[in-house]
Amino acid sequence: MGHHEPSGGRQYACATRKKSKMRSAVLSILASATMAMIAILPASGATAAATSASSAAQAVPRVLPCAGKPELKPANYLMSCADANASWKEVTWTSWGAKAATGTGKLYQNDCSPDCAAGHFHSYAAKLVLSDVVHTKKYGLLYATATFSYSVGGKHKSETFSLAT
Repeated sequence: MGHHEPSGGRQYACATRKKSKMRSAVLSILASATMAMIAILPASGATAAATSASSAAQAVPRVLPCAGKPELKPANYLMSCADANASWKEVTWTSWGAKAATGTGKLYQNDCSPDCAAGHFHSYAAKLVLSDVVHTKKYGLLYATATFSYSVGGKHKSETFSLAT
């Protein structure tokens, strides 16, 4: 004699399959939501890290170029925005700290002889030291002084420039 299943058993099996499909759908949705949340977390962590790095960068002195956006370790920098008579170029920074920055590069300067309009530009291999840190409300910490040490015709020279603050 064969096994006869009551009709209630078929309904139970059918209901169990429906619950199982529903459970699978819910788990799939939860898995997708979890994956989406995991994908977002590194991005917000990166944003927090970038914000923290930005804050840390503002704690280190920078220089204020003519364009008005403070920079860290610029290789080229125009020191006289009004007349463009002095700049540093091709600077490689050996240190950049809380009190001073040092590097080597070139000082480009107009000799202003007989006057600045008719003067000639000269390039000098130089050691550069930035110093005199000031705190500004708008830009944070900025170096205020640039001192160049270089030689011309075998004679040592030192020249100091005020930087924009």
